[in-house]
Order: sequence, then C-alpha cells, then structure tokens
Amino acid sequence: MTRQISPGSWVLGAWVRSLGAWVRSLGAWVLLLASVVPAGAHVGSPDVFVDSSAGPYRLLITVRPPRVIPGVAEVEIVASSDDITSVRVVPTPMAGPGARFAPTAEPAKRQPGHAGLFTAGLWMMTAGAWEVRVTVEGRRGTAEAVVPVPTLPQATLAMTRPLKGLLFGLMLLLSAGFVAIISALAREATLGPAELPSARSKRRGRVAAAITTAGVLGALTFGNWWWGLEAARYDGYVYKPLEVTTRLSPSHLDLTLNDPGWIALRRLDDLVPDHGHLMHLFVVSESLDQLWHLHPEQRSTSNFSQPLPPASAGRYALFADIVHASGISETATGSLDLVDHPGMPLGSDDAVWKGPSTNAGTVAELAGGGRMVWVRDAASIRPKQMTSFTFRVEDANGQPATDLELYMGMPGHAIFIRRDQQVFAHVHPSGSAPMAAMEIGRRTIAPAPPPTDLMADHGHGAAALPATVSFPYGLPSAGDYRIFVQVRRAGRIETGVFDVKVER
Repeated sequence: MTRQISPGSWVLGAWVRSLGAWVRSLGAWVLLLASVVPAGAHVGSPDVFVDSSAGPYRLLITVRPPRVIPGVAEVEIVASSDDITSVRVVPTPMAGPGARFAPTAEPAKRQPGHAGLFTAGLWMMTAGAWEVRVTVEGRRGTAEAVVPVPTLPQATLAMTRPLKGLLFGLMLLLSAGFVAIISALAREATLGPAELPSARSKRRGRVAAAITTAGVLGALTFGNWWWGLEAARYDGYVYKPLEVTTRLSPSHLDLTLNDPGWIALRRLDDLVPDHGHLMHLFVVSESLDQLWHLHPEQRSTSNFSQPLPPASAGRYALFADIVHASGISETATGSLDLVDHPGMPLGSDDAVWKGPSTNAGTVAELAGGGRMVWVRDAASIRPKQMTSFTFRVEDANGQPATDLELYMGMPGHAIFIRRDQQVFAHVHPSGSAPMAAMEIGRRTIAPAPPPTDLMADHGHGAAALPATVSFPYGLPSAGDYRIFVQVRRAGRIETGVFDVKVER
C-alpha cells in the first residue's frame, strides 16, 4: 500500500531540511568570527618564562596561560642539548589531591627543523595556583622540572559586531521557521491528500502561530536574562588585582593592601617571603627617571611600613610584588604624590636610582665606578618571544668586574617597565616566576628536595660571581620599555638603565 504525503508533511520536511542546511553552513562562519575581547587590562606580564634544570638537562620554558578560564595554555620548551628523546607535560594544582595524583602527562611535540624545541597545549580548568610539570627523557636518564603558573582569568568571551549580526539574523530565521512549522502543523496535519485547508483550519493555524510566537518571545526573554546572569557571574570571576593605598608620615610611608573583591581563594594572611622579604616595592616616577626598590615591613595582615628615602616632588607609580603560600604571585598597584623631603636611611637591600629620562645606548655608567654593558645582537625584539637579556659589568678599566656578590640570593634583578607603566615585571636569572613560587613547586616533585642554595640551578655558589648576568624574559606587547638591572658590587647596589623599543 502506497502512502500519499500531505501538503502539511511536505512543508514540514522542507522547512527542516532547509534549516539544517542553514545551520551547517553558518556554523563555520560563527567559529571564524568568534573572538576573545578583554574585559579589562591590569598591570603585569601574564606569560611565565623560566630558565630551569631538569636533572642534567637545562631547559628554557615558556608558559602562556589562557586569558579565559577554562582555556588552553601554550607551552614551549627549548633544550640546550640534543640528547633528549622525549618531553611530556602535565598541568596540576600546586596543592591538594590534584597535586599528588596527577593525570597522565601528554607528549610535547618536537618541532621540525628545531631538534631542541618542543610545544604543547594544556587545558587549565580553574583559576588559582597551578604548575606545569615537565618530564624529560634522554640519554642521561629521566628528570622533572616544574613551572609555577598562576591561572588568573583576564578576559571574557565577547561578541564582535559581525558575530552579533550573524547570530541575531540566525535567531530570527530559526524563530520564524519554528513558528511557521507549528502553524503549518496545526493548519494542515489532519488534511487528506490534495485537500485544501478550510477557514477553521486556517484559524487554527493562526491561533497556533500566535501561541508559538508568545512562547518563542518568552524563551528569548528568559535566555537573555540567563545569559546576562552568567556574564555577570563570570565578570566577577575575572581577575581583579590588589590595590595599594598610601598614607604619608614625616618619615615613613604606610601602605595598605586592598582587595577589590575577587574569588574566595585570595587571602592576605598567607604571604610568604621571597628573597627574604614579604613585599618588594618598586616606586617609579612618571618619566622613569627615578626608581626605588624597597622592602616594607609588615605591621599587620594587610599593612606595611617603609622609611622614605630622599625624593623630589612629583607623582610616582607603585608596584608591590607579593607571593601567597599557594604559590600565586601578584603585583599590587597604586600611586603616590610626594613633596620634597630629606628622607631616611635605607635598609641594606634597598636601592635608589636617579638619572636621565632617556638613554638610547647599550652602555650605562654606574654610580660606584665602572659601567654595565647590554650584550645584544642587531636583531629586533618581538612581543612574547623569549629573549635572553644579557648584561656585563665592567670595572673602571673596562675589564670584567670581579667584585660582584649575590643580591638577595641572586646574581641580579631586572625590572621591565613600559613607558606608559601598563607593563611591569620583576625578573631574575631563573626567569619571571618568583623564587618562592619555584620552591613551592619543587616540593611537589620527588625524590629531590628543594635545593638549599637558591642559585644551585645556575652554577653560582659562594665563590666570586661571573661579571655577566642574563635574564630570560619575553616582553608582552609592542611599545617603548625601560630596563633597570640591579647587581651588588662589594656591598653596594648598582643600577644600570637601558631603553628598548619592541616592534609590532
């Protein structure tokens, strides 16, 4: 028995087939037009650059955390030797059961034409203190290294105007199609073959269309409310940096850390020392012709105090580096308006530099005699590309200096500041991750305990230090930067200053 298809059934099938084709063809365009739009910027340099050792293997590791959480972090590993056969990576929380029971590590892909370059993409699922464990296998055995990676959501997924227009048009098409389908079903579903709809059937179709339209409008209203609710919730999830407020007394600067309201994992009673200090405070003038590197003492949970050095009147930017016991490091920001005052004596680790606002060369004269030379080639510096910023300290005769000492456990400290003061980074020869966070990460791998000498990984012991110091770092964006390089020579802290332009 052959069944004849009614006009209503044919209309329904045609609508379904056409809508399916539209959805399939437009889906690809939606993916192409989707983009991540920052919800707001904060001072800092989110990518992590580390010069580390995994057993006998030296590794230069770059981790670019995702701007949106959950998201995929990009990992690049450059090995200094060619005897590595494989590299595996895995992200884990820095504490808790997730740190002890890590998932199976994923193999990093060796890049063609670069025997020592490995890359991988890793999902970071939640905000907080994470680390990337790197397992290296080679002819000299198997070893591990860890890189602390704070995952701080920095953006929301927003729609560009073309995407908004495309999705709005698709919504209208689907809504109209759904109303038309329901109307056709109510009007023609009970008709026989070749039977035309009666006035009653047409009225039934119009009533069904009206009811369906009301339902569609209600669903769209509810969906828009739900979407706004979820967007507002995620806006509260986006990282909000700590703020610093100041109060001046005749001889001291009092600072208070203020939490603008971020997720519950942030605390202010869990700070740990980094290089022997709970806070590293950098005070910079607007023209970048003055820099103070200070170490305020904690008076209470969120309050710190610091004797003021001699300073000229003006407005200064504040960058306060702290490390939490979880391994998360933060840079709190603020500003300070000063008038001229004589100042107070500084601590042994504090340093003050005053000089010109411009310095186009690669040689900086040092206040205590001698000079600092930026050892660089003619290649331009590109954003986000790890670069070894190398500096050589020379004595008054132009010979490599022999009087360098460890400065807070490191051969040197480098401060990178963009001219508009929207990028700040405090970097060490081990990289941009604070040593306190590195030590917390080392405790999660076995069997090796944390090294007793902070510079064990870099071949520096108690003997005289080499005259050259390098800092692995990648400037995050194009612009004009100033680099402050600080070393200790015969008990005196010296600062070399250099300018660099990062091309787009």
